[in-house]
Order: sequence, then structure tokens, then C-alpha cells
Amino acid sequence: MGDHFQTIADIDATAEEAEALGARVVAWLVAEGIVRAERTYEMLGRPVYSPGPRWDDVTEWPVRGGCDGLAVITSRTVFWGSLGSDGSPVCPHCSTPGTTAPWPEAVDAWHRTGASELRCPACDRRVPLAEWTWEEDRFAFAHLGFEIWNAARLRPEFVAEFGRVLGHRIRTLAGKL
Repeated sequence: MGDHFQTIADIDATAEEAEALGARVVAWLVAEGIVRAERTYEMLGRPVYSPGPRWDDVTEWPVRGGCDGLAVITSRTVFWGSLGSDGSPVCPHCSTPGTTAPWPEAVDAWHRTGASELRCPACDRRVPLAEWTWEEDRFAFAHLGFEIWNAARLRPEFVAEFGRVLGHRIRTLAGKL
């Protein structure tokens, strides 16, 4: 069966503000009863907040037991989603797929340094790696992410509110291990 996950990545958070923003979101989720304040176990070595009494209010259908919980990642991470097609990276300026760009090298550089740019083969603009999108949201390059494990799909209005609480652009991904 495997484990399913959904990730909400804050693509604007800096390394310096990730911890504080993560704590702000957790405080909001605890106050709303969506997660509990305690982290009761780990998933892939990350402490996980257990679902709260209102967890099912933020998902599209109830799941007995809610979910396995929420992990908050506050370090430079290449978040990935494995559901959907492979898709192609898309330039945010001209919407042209960038299939010829040197992606592996750019991803490695971003992971090492937190900065990487690629030149779009169509419009010739140099675009920060984190700004590129995928036809199916496959990657997010961020210093802050929230992984929800083994839960029903999150309601779009909850995801939008999540972005408002952060005050930044977000990217959502889904996958299965």
C-alpha cells in the first residue's frame, strides 16, 4: 500500500524566516484544533504533530483516524511529488516547456547553495529555479514545507487559508512512498 503525503511548500520563505513562519502556522493549526501541540512520533526522521479534533474539517472526506500527522520542514529542501505525469518544467514568463534546460545541474546547485538560475530556451530570460513550475506540480524548491501524511485530500479553501496565514506563495504537491 505505501504511505501517501501532501506537501504545502512556502516558495517565498527565506532560510532566516523559515523557523518563525513554521511556528506561526503550527500555532494557528493548534488554535484551530486541526493538529495537537505535541509531536508524538516521527515520520522519516521528522517529528510529526498528531491530528486534532477538527482534522476532518480540512479534508475533502473523513478518514477514520484522521491522518498520521503533520511534519514541518525548515531547511533547504527539494520537495517532490510523485503523483501525476512526469510533466515538463514551464517558464513562468512565456509558459514554454523548458525540456532542454540542464535541470539536474540546476537542482544540485540550488540544493548546495539555495540559489540557481536557468535560461529559458524560448524567451531567453534567466529565471530562478524556484520560479519554474511543472505541468503537474512535481517539485518545489523551498526552505519551509509542511508534509501531511496519509490523509484525505486537503480542501482547496484550507490550502488557500494556509497561504494567507503564511503571507507567501505556496506550491502543493502529492506523492506516495
